[in-house]
Amino acid sequence: MLNISKLIYKPNFVKHFRQGNRVHKPRHYPPANKEWFNSIYAYNKNTLKLLPVADKVTLKVLQNYFNLYSPKLNRKARLNRIKNKKKRYIRLSTNRILISRPELKHTSKKVVISVYVYNRQEFFYLRNYEKWLNRTPDLNYKRMLNSMKKISLYVISKVYKQKKKLLKTLNNKNYIFKNYESKYLKSFLQKYLKREITLFYYEQIISFNKFKFEKSYLLPVTAYIKNIYKKEIEFNLVKLKYLYLNSYIFSDTLVTKLRNKKNRILRVLNTCIAMFQLASIDNSTIYNDMYNRKKKLQNYKVNYLRFGKKINGDEINVIKKEVLFSPKKLLSVMQSDIAETTKSVFDSIKSKSITGIRIEASGRLTRRYVAARSLHKLRYKGNLKNMDSSYKRLSSVLLRGHAKSNVQYTKLKSKRRIGSFGLKGWVSSN
Repeated sequence: MLNISKLIYKPNFVKHFRQGNRVHKPRHYPPANKEWFNSIYAYNKNTLKLLPVADKVTLKVLQNYFNLYSPKLNRKARLNRIKNKKKRYIRLSTNRILISRPELKHTSKKVVISVYVYNRQEFFYLRNYEKWLNRTPDLNYKRMLNSMKKISLYVISKVYKQKKKLLKTLNNKNYIFKNYESKYLKSFLQKYLKREITLFYYEQIISFNKFKFEKSYLLPVTAYIKNIYKKEIEFNLVKLKYLYLNSYIFSDTLVTKLRNKKNRILRVLNTCIAMFQLASIDNSTIYNDMYNRKKKLQNYKVNYLRFGKKINGDEINVIKKEVLFSPKKLLSVMQSDIAETTKSVFDSIKSKSITGIRIEASGRLTRRYVAARSLHKLRYKGNLKNMDSSYKRLSSVLLRGHAKSNVQYTKLKSKRRIGSFGLKGWVSSN
């Protein structure tokens, strides 16, 4: 018979009982699509082989969809000042809708595609819109419109007089002066209503940018991707506030910057790292989180989130009776409950603040058109350590192999005229 008492390592038990003050929070297990980019198992091996190709096609389709623009509106809004500007330079610019690599979750009937989006194009258009809006003050706006109205009426009367005189002298009445009046008035309005016309075009561009995220506009894209996976498609678009919150978006913008030979490598890497705002680590808060006797384990029940742990059943009945007689109290209770629930949910979310970044660029990155040696540059800020294992001395969750649960890692490649180069990016959060 197996003697179990001999297998037990007694010092571990003694150590465990001594640490009575320590509080263990529920461990954070990230979803499977963060680990493998796909959550699927198929009996047919050929379907598994073709999945990486299908993922690349979906990424290209989504990038082309979000890169759509109206050249007519851009020309009228005077966004493209260079006449010989090609389309590929507009698509490779950083002032566009940047998307991450899609994370796919497969079920038997549908595929849930979650994409992180940073809408830099919207910020660019809104900034230009505000510039045109602040060109004339609002106080003199009505006076300007009244004066413009008087001038336009005077111009119209003058045009009619000129037209009558010219029609009497010349024989070709309809052929020469068919669009004379409309062209003259159009040039006059373009001159005096330049600000209002450009603001109208900017409003159209901003609305077109917002319509890309609506379900009705995404229907042709879903139909196209549906033919690839042979399943129903459901999109989950997550808008990001900052560029560096996703490592793929951040490294993709770096690749587009390094593709231009005029940009220096170290200058690009230093400016990108300066964008990061790292959260400062306070050792006293970490110590209180580890050794706090008054603290209790987190409980994720809905009743506790809504009413709190201290309220009993009798107190809830009293609150209900008071609320029935006074509707104002009902609104105040509902608003306080919503505020408490949102605060508790946001407090329980992991990986909210960024603690470090690391960038490695290597390859043919010289500015001259010479087959020189490949360069290797490294820049970092903060650290890539896990808060639980490195500071709190708790066991951390690992992803596949040696991958860390708190680190986003991307590896991209591109080419220039003199050769190819690669870029690696790490972003850690806690």
